[in-house]
Amino acid sequence: MFERFTKDARDVVGLALEEARAAGAPAVEAEHLLLALAARGDLPGVDREDVEQALGAGEVRALAAVGIARSDFDLPPAAPRRNAPRWSASAKLALHRAVGLAAARHDRRITAAHVALGVLDAREGTVPRALDAGGIERHALWRRIDGER
Repeated sequence: MFERFTKDARDVVGLALEEARAAGAPAVEAEHLLLALAARGDLPGVDREDVEQALGAGEVRALAAVGIARSDFDLPPAAPRRNAPRWSASAKLALHRAVGLAAARHDRRITAAHVALGVLDAREGTVPRALDAGGIERHALWRRIDGER
């Protein structure tokens, strides 16, 4: 599948893998793709710190929904993984949406913009919840990315 990805899209995928590995995550998730896009500057008006804050706010909100305060526990940070994390369903689905979007637009190559739009197109999951909790308007961000293509 990655043969149609441009260098910038492959860089996003590689950076997402490194994000997951550095976090000690067992799998690359859609939020790792989002962090990678933000770190590269592929999200106009949204930087990596904005995404980290949004993900933190989303985690606090999700925990609160089940009656847990973040202050109820203090886990040490996970150690970075030595072996490559697997690809989760959320990340695979985001990449699948990117490929589908490119196909629908008759684009021969999948760019970082396609990957960003694939991540932002999620209707449920960590990414839309985090963006909402962090006050990042997903649809406005989509329009800014789509307008720069």
